[in-house]
Amino acid sequence: MASYPVESSDTSGVIDAVNNLLSGPSGLGQDFGGFSSFATGYITGNFRLPYSSTIPASLYVAPINLATAAQLSGDTFEYTFAAAQVPPPFVPGQGVTFSGVADPYYNDTYTRIGVVSCTTTSVIVRSAGEFFPIQPPSTGGTASLSSMAQDESTDCNVKVVITGGTDRVFISSQINAIISYTATVSSDLTVSVFIDRYKGFPNSDPVNPGFLFNFDETVAFRQYQYPGLTGTGSLSPLESIFSTFPDTDISPGYYWYILSFKFEQTGGDLQVTQCETGLRSMTTQVVKQ
Repeated sequence: MASYPVESSDTSGVIDAVNNLLSGPSGLGQDFGGFSSFATGYITGNFRLPYSSTIPASLYVAPINLATAAQLSGDTFEYTFAAAQVPPPFVPGQGVTFSGVADPYYNDTYTRIGVVSCTTTSVIVRSAGEFFPIQPPSTGGTASLSSMAQDESTDCNVKVVITGGTDRVFISSQINAIISYTATVSSDLTVSVFIDRYKGFPNSDPVNPGFLFNFDETVAFRQYQYPGLTGTGSLSPLESIFSTFPDTDISPGYYWYILSFKFEQTGGDLQVTQCETGLRSMTTQVVKQ
């Protein structure tokens, strides 16, 4: 067994040390991960992958009048628009809010799974749980989308494996973003940029085995205030940097770090309409103790 300091007479210790060095980061007890992109991206408001799009995506959709609503199965619902919407107003994964539908059951915000598909004439959404008995078709109401006061994940993320209770994860990250908005009266906006840690667990599916992730903890957080916004416009480019910091006291397991935004209206009627991201990166290093 190699020990430090290595004595000149400890031939086996020298060999062990060299082998550990040549075996790379895993041999040193370290696990590296990272993400980096310069390509322009757009936060979609999705509650599932992909969190970002390469084409412009809306984070706000004003109420759209509905013609009919129907429950297709225990957890799937279809809403038909009163008039065609060009282009389709929602993208898969978004959480859409329905209100004013003649059957009260249909008035809700469907998130996690959210939108399954959307065309110019209708949108199909799926809830997290199933509801029975099947409700009869209904009419009227509106469908809308707002990104305010909910977490918006980005494609800037890294997964790591923790094998020991004393492991530490050193994290660094940054993101540049241009945030667009609309407001009819003077409004205040709070923008939060943060890194969340999610813990993975097996999905128990023998056909398609994999992992699901639950929120575990927010490990880094920055906040920016923009008072007195009105009209339609874009904020000055936001640059948020998280210098290298340690995440400690983590139980062994499989983890996912995701850089996210939250937009909160603290006065007025402001809506964030789009978030365009530029340079974004994250690096992680698991260090064994």
